[in-house]
Amino acid sequence: MRSAPLSLNCAATWYKANDIQLENSSDIELENMSNSGSTVPSDKILARLQKAFGEDRAQLVDGERFRVLNEEYRIIAFPQNIDELSEVLKLAAADNLSLIPAGAGTWLDMGNHARACDLIVSTAKMSRVLEYEPADLTATVEAGCTLATFNRKAAEDKQFIPIDPFGDDRSTIGGTIATGSYGPIRCAYGTPRDWLIGLRIVHADGQITSAGGKVVKNVAGYDLCKLYTGSFGTLGIIAEMSFKLRALPSDDSSLIFYADTARPLCDLIGRIHDSDLSPSAMELISYGSMDLPMDPSGFALAIRFLSETETALWQQAEAIRLGRMGSDLNHKLMNAQESDEFWRRYRESEISGDWETCLRISSLPAALPDTLAVIDNLLSRVHTRAHAANGAVRVLSQAIDSEVILELRNYIQQRGGSLVLIRASDDLKRRVEVWGDAGPSVSIMRQIKDRFDPQGRLNPGRFIAGI
Repeated sequence: MRSAPLSLNCAATWYKANDIQLENSSDIELENMSNSGSTVPSDKILARLQKAFGEDRAQLVDGERFRVLNEEYRIIAFPQNIDELSEVLKLAAADNLSLIPAGAGTWLDMGNHARACDLIVSTAKMSRVLEYEPADLTATVEAGCTLATFNRKAAEDKQFIPIDPFGDDRSTIGGTIATGSYGPIRCAYGTPRDWLIGLRIVHADGQITSAGGKVVKNVAGYDLCKLYTGSFGTLGIIAEMSFKLRALPSDDSSLIFYADTARPLCDLIGRIHDSDLSPSAMELISYGSMDLPMDPSGFALAIRFLSETETALWQQAEAIRLGRMGSDLNHKLMNAQESDEFWRRYRESEISGDWETCLRISSLPAALPDTLAVIDNLLSRVHTRAHAANGAVRVLSQAIDSEVILELRNYIQQRGGSLVLIRASDDLKRRVEVWGDAGPSVSIMRQIKDRFDPQGRLNPGRFIAGI
């Protein structure tokens, strides 16, 4: 990606070339602000926000809600539309406030600890479905709209956004895009960035920009929707998103195969990859990681088929046939209701309080047996869950020794993979770098961050390499 210009005189040219449309360029502020953080007391920040937007838009909360560190209280702004969000960020820019963007606040513990946090800006009240065109298979929603809410509405027209991030019904679509979160059906449908076609973003100075559009074929030049996806709110706060949709399959069924060890299930995964089967989800789960409809064995392979009824029946039969080859694996077939309930519980259990530590290991699918073997060798009393289609493994546990994690990371990185701390205690985050080695791309990432947020006020320090 080429560098952005150093002056605002040619900013409009650069934004246009990079598929961003300026919407209120006359409001750009040229004043420089220091990196030292705000010196405005918290009570004055709250008073200013409440005076400008009302007491329902700015709140002082305590307890566990929107917790970032162990602070007793925190200030949260709740704008109700993109214009209010822009005004909140302009007010924050005037006082040089450090901001942490949030949706429902369920993933604020992910990433490094922020270097500073004067204000949390939540899009939870920006929850409208702005446009929905069933005939065009497209929709535009605000960032605070939950995926569950939209998909219930779209189901009336037998459509859905084919993403299923780990978490519960509180998960907002904006949060899903900002974190790049995906779930089991990535096996068939890919990641959120594959379905996102347009964005409206509010930057740290309150500037509103657009990327992409509202129709499927609209991108010329750089597709900045992909840049914002998974950027953890470090480049701007996502306000509105446009998606392409898929027709809702008429059949939902699942198979679970059991084995004492992972090896025969990995062999079955290989046979499925070599077959004509096209599962929507394929998760290799160690026993004990949740209450599963399974034998007290060591591992289970859960396979989901979202398709038309005739195709689903054939896929079930073919998967059972493949399961009988070699080890003749035991299995259980779940109907639509059982399947939907199983996968819902599976996604929700990922954010359970039962796990203090969650690691995500990314490697090649062919390396999955070796990855599981080294985890078993280095770690005890942990549970594993693997996306069998892409080789990503999540390790769930209570406390894990930092030296063991570093040894595991070294093994994975030497083989071209990566290890990220999805959830960890404060002490563990101090001992182990959350994101791991970013490699040579980190210099480009820093340049992009400097262009989009030159004062470094959005999520300061939380992302890769302290960006």
